[in-house]
Amino acid sequence: MAIELKLLIDKEKNRVVFAESDTFFVDALFSFLTVPIATVVRLSSKKSNLGSMDALYESIENLHSRYLQTEAVKEMLLCPRSASEAQTKDVALNVNAEVTTYYICENCRFNGADPLISTVKNVRCRCGGAMIVKIVFRKSKPVVDGSDEGVFVKRTMRFMISDDLQVGPISTNACLSLLNELGVRDRAALEEKSVNVGTNEALHILRQLMVSNTPLTDVFLPKPDALGNASGALKLYLEDIATDKKDTGKKMSVKLLVSESKNKVLYAEATNDFLDLLFSFLTFPLGSIVKLLGPGSSIRCLDNLYRSVEDLSRDDNCIISEECRAMLLDPKLSVHSGCDNQLLPVVDTGPMTIDTSLFRECQVTSIPRIVFLSPCSAFHFINPKLSGAATECGGGFVKGPNTMLMVTDGLDVKPLSFISGIPILDRFDVPISDVQERVVSVGEEEALSLLKAALFSRTVLSDVFCQKKVNHMEIKLERE
Repeated sequence: MAIELKLLIDKEKNRVVFAESDTFFVDALFSFLTVPIATVVRLSSKKSNLGSMDALYESIENLHSRYLQTEAVKEMLLCPRSASEAQTKDVALNVNAEVTTYYICENCRFNGADPLISTVKNVRCRCGGAMIVKIVFRKSKPVVDGSDEGVFVKRTMRFMISDDLQVGPISTNACLSLLNELGVRDRAALEEKSVNVGTNEALHILRQLMVSNTPLTDVFLPKPDALGNASGALKLYLEDIATDKKDTGKKMSVKLLVSESKNKVLYAEATNDFLDLLFSFLTFPLGSIVKLLGPGSSIRCLDNLYRSVEDLSRDDNCIISEECRAMLLDPKLSVHSGCDNQLLPVVDTGPMTIDTSLFRECQVTSIPRIVFLSPCSAFHFINPKLSGAATECGGGFVKGPNTMLMVTDGLDVKPLSFISGIPILDRFDVPISDVQERVVSVGEEEALSLLKAALFSRTVLSDVFCQKKVNHMEIKLERE
């Protein structure tokens, strides 16, 4: 489905001043707050320019599964689910629609009280059978003209969207204020342009909003080689993390190998708890970044989307329900995606059941067919991190407690080996005598700093554990 978007363009500066749209496009923008970080990396072919997230993602791809709790963990991290899939399936421009598939047991799909369901293929059922029968969400009925029910915002609304993704109801005063703010004085410099927005354009906007302050201009008025690259420089404030969360009191120790003369972390010797923390970043919904780091997360467009939902929530005529508001402003991890030792207050949905009426069966055979599932009570989600078809919460991604892996400054994760560490010393011209061991304590404050640095920097561990007191540091994202 393509959505028509009306743009107002400043011809002199070749930029989008703002866009006018109905609720279909705004639903798509707001749905980005529910998308996990790994999804942005995956859909960007690991060229997201999100600090060290691409390297972390690729490390998990290459990591042998013997270091993980189960075979399923790798898929949980590389293709994390959204806790809001049941709702966002109806977004017209759903950039993540291909992963909303679930699996049930080949033997038990029509049998038994309390049937099981998995987000990952080939997990074992309690009967020993494989979870390989594919089921997908039923598509809701098409929206009829005149309906006021959208996915997140009501259909009767029309909106204006600024280039940096501030969303609000259309009003003459708001439009004039934005023109004045941008210094547009000459009406002759303005031009109207209509564009069709499909899934590809929506994906480009998602990628750009994380690294640019002008995603609409980047996508609809692109300069050579603009797409997929950062527009300008973004500022990273490592020591000014706004949060109203109290420290949970949980702590973990991490051993660092540091160049004393360069004040730089060469690599960390990481156990399962620290690895679980880093790996969990990939499962975080984008909206949770703003909730954790505060409105100054340094990702301006993401902050603006989040703030727009807050502002629209104050008007009973905009956001459909309190449930929708919570889904966008306090997004949860998908079912069973949380870890036992999570330092940050991002929680999963917990043990879940889901009504079979929401699904249709798509059993792949030589003759494709779709069979509606027989009625039963509800599916219970298997926890892919645990063995024995368990449905309770808990577990971690990495085997413990004796797993030890090497994590470089740029979050490249590999098996711990001193021989593998020698090239790191060579790369930075660090003599062996200059290498010192340092043990640091990691709590909620350090975990927040790690998350923020991972989104912007390629020297994450040094930024968090070796940086001297500075007001800010400016990270210029490299062009690929």
